[in-house]
Amino acid sequence: MSSKKDRNKECQMMLNDVPSEPPEPEEEEDSPEVTSDGVEKFKFSSTFSTYMTLLGFSVGMSDFWRFPFLAYRNGGGAFLIPFVVMTLLCGLPLYFLEYSLPKFAGKGPYKIWDICPLFRGIGITVVVGYCMWMAGTTVMRCWIIDFLVGSFQSTLPWTVCDNPWNTPSCKMLHSAIYLYDNSTNSMNLFDNITHSMNLSDNSTASHVPTGHNSSVLTMASGNVSMSEPVPFNASNGMTSAEEYWQYHVLSLSSGISDWSNYQWRHVVSMLVIRFVIFFGLIKSIKSIEKVIYVTATVPFFLTVAIFIRSVMLPGASDGLFYFFNPDFSKIIQPRVWIEATLMGFYTLGFGWGGNMLLGSHAHFKENCLRTAVVLPLANVFMAVFSGLVCFSVLGNMAHSFNSSVTDVISGGMSVGVVSYITALSSLPVPQLWTVLFVTAILLTGIDGQLIPMDMMMQLIGDLWPGARRIPTLVATGVVFFIASIPTCSGAGAYIFLWVDWYSGAWVGPIVSIIELVTVAWIYGMDRFEEDIRMMIGRGIPAPLRFLTAFLSPVFVLVIFLTSCVEYVAPSYGDYHFPALARGLGWVSVVLVILPIPFLAAWTVNRAKGSTLLKKFQTSLRPVGGWGPCERHLQTLYNIIHKRYEHRTLFDLLKYNLSGRKFGSQEPEEKLFYSISLK
Repeated sequence: MSSKKDRNKECQMMLNDVPSEPPEPEEEEDSPEVTSDGVEKFKFSSTFSTYMTLLGFSVGMSDFWRFPFLAYRNGGGAFLIPFVVMTLLCGLPLYFLEYSLPKFAGKGPYKIWDICPLFRGIGITVVVGYCMWMAGTTVMRCWIIDFLVGSFQSTLPWTVCDNPWNTPSCKMLHSAIYLYDNSTNSMNLFDNITHSMNLSDNSTASHVPTGHNSSVLTMASGNVSMSEPVPFNASNGMTSAEEYWQYHVLSLSSGISDWSNYQWRHVVSMLVIRFVIFFGLIKSIKSIEKVIYVTATVPFFLTVAIFIRSVMLPGASDGLFYFFNPDFSKIIQPRVWIEATLMGFYTLGFGWGGNMLLGSHAHFKENCLRTAVVLPLANVFMAVFSGLVCFSVLGNMAHSFNSSVTDVISGGMSVGVVSYITALSSLPVPQLWTVLFVTAILLTGIDGQLIPMDMMMQLIGDLWPGARRIPTLVATGVVFFIASIPTCSGAGAYIFLWVDWYSGAWVGPIVSIIELVTVAWIYGMDRFEEDIRMMIGRGIPAPLRFLTAFLSPVFVLVIFLTSCVEYVAPSYGDYHFPALARGLGWVSVVLVILPIPFLAAWTVNRAKGSTLLKKFQTSLRPVGGWGPCERHLQTLYNIIHKRYEHRTLFDLLKYNLSGRKFGSQEPEEKLFYSISLK
């Protein structure tokens, strides 16, 4: 090895050729920047734009329906505690890693694996998984459009029970909310429900629209007295809002293989959605950030208004008590912790490449440490706030029907959807509020599709650099439209759940484990800290370093293995997916994960080395062009990271535990910091 004096002379000579500050950009504001590998990439307009786009991507439709659904199923507060804990222990490290690393390198979900070519297949896996997810779940936007169209009617169709899809056991939505009567100074309940619950000895399930789940529609025959409130249970009746959702919007068929009962209005809605997504992707992130200015802010302010209204309803406190009062017998159940962790993966997008895509568009000097703290906490707040709204309404419904919160609704996706629609229907001029809120949620759902589509476009550009963006957008849009048509049938809800169950639940944890191990133990937290210091002028806090290297990988691995052991086949109410559907679900999981081992074997085979072991070691090292996206810092990066070539695993373990770096920090460190922090 060269002496310290020789290294000092070599470094100083190299530094003389390096500008102390980046060159002034000559491009216009909306022109792309050129990264260190010569690729043009658009950057966010400002830090505020960065935050809004990240928030818009994370706070999607899942916060409005999935979180209330999982909280309702897992005992309210019993789910809330694990969700917050796992977000702090796993969410902060993962978000910091997934956002900071691509921001440093300026590379997306595929090329970011230049850091460790062995796992380059992950870049393809996340895109394939997202493609499957988008094809199966875009239909939810069509379901939301049904509510938007219904909002323009003088009488909201989900507030009454005289529609063709309603059953004799329907409960009018207005009767689910106590209305204060000034003339009698009392609460009038069930004033408008007599005709909708006037069951007689002749009441049978034959009155039910065909094609619906018989388990939900079974009614007890006999007379029902209206002289006093009747204890309500979702198994023997639904509110008009839930029936609108189950029997008109979803229009369920007999099962996942029954593609009858096509809803052609959903096909038209799907076509409109594909056009909107196309126009939102023409200029990549520059188009996306303008759309998200609206879609990330409007839902929040409308949710605040709905919350203020919902907490004023009688019985709202019962729902809030259920939401915040933990059932400690459920907290110790592994499934509650599994679903709380998976909810964090859903809402924050861990392991799916979206955070990496957005990170690659962020400015090099933007404070990624602050972002990694603010965004996960903001997502937790939004998810919990959505739960407050839903459980306030559920408490009022339970109070109105003289029932418990756990029995007032049939569960599933209905929890979030029905709760919001119920609250909106109780506001003055409900049509206006519903139009505004449903439009905002619809736009939020669309921007949740923009990021995955842009990620797919980036992968296509990486694999085939000559591909033109506009024709590629048109071709992919046509393919996704055709692939989504089956979800517009009566089997749409089953397909949605099937895709969400298999495509959504397994890819994220697997990819996240690989990401954590790669950065902490292959590339090294010590090298990663140097990269962070180059960007923001400070290193990684010790607690965050310890979480990233030790606790987070263990927690995610334990949750993943436990979810495998505790695996339960998907079902929709009393409908259980057939063996063929379950088998094809696992086949889809394997196909999505397959690029990881396939490209790993291909990379090792093509790597330099005389033996298989040396080829394997070469495939673990960053490629030659790996480094900061700021080209003027590439030489400095090479100087600093050259000393890590002789670092051992023991040296890395010592740093991850104590923060003590390997090797001498002179003269490279001082020269490095003096330049990069200017």
